[in-house]
Amino acid sequence: MVVAQQDEDSPIRVTKAPLKVNPSLIKGFDAFNRGDLATAQLEYERAQKADPRNPDALHGLAAIALRQGRPEQAEQLYRRIAEADPQDTVAQAALINSRGQIDPNTAESRLKTLAAAQPELAAPHFSLGNLYARHGRWNDAQQSYFRAHTAEPDNPDILYNLAISLEHLRQNKLAAQYYSQAIAAAQGRPAGFDKAQAQTRLQTLQP
Repeated sequence: MVVAQQDEDSPIRVTKAPLKVNPSLIKGFDAFNRGDLATAQLEYERAQKADPRNPDALHGLAAIALRQGRPEQAEQLYRRIAEADPQDTVAQAALINSRGQIDPNTAESRLKTLAAAQPELAAPHFSLGNLYARHGRWNDAQQSYFRAHTAEPDNPDILYNLAISLEHLRQNKLAAQYYSQAIAAAQGRPAGFDKAQAQTRLQTLQP
């Protein structure tokens, strides 16, 4: 089983901007949610040209880079966001997690701090769950994924990783429930996990 980890599939902050802003941001957001990454990238790049430090444009481009398997470019974008706004928790969580394999203890401590400071955000909990999953700490991973799910209940990648953690803990009935929810959620928004693999896991767990 493959965990859709933060450096590949994060609960990305791509928010609709308020009124009276560059309409390319809203067009990019809508295209991203339709899975039209080419149009989304075009619109976010257009918004970035108008405002090179716009966090929504940079978050959108980072989200696209992750979906397209370009984590190095996503990290560069998250670094630019963090330089412009050191309080941006999503960018900070992404950067910490990308370096977690080098110093997992420091990464865990910093992610816990971010999660405690803004418990309503999914990103730090999701990154923490991915960190635990990489080290086989499935009880801790499940708890972090569940907190991320509470913060962002319709995120398909969070649902998928929660299902994986539950399957590792042999809670197969719950795992099947969350695989099913992940597959359903992926019909309405972009997802990084392999939908065929999720369907296979669901069928294996069902009686």
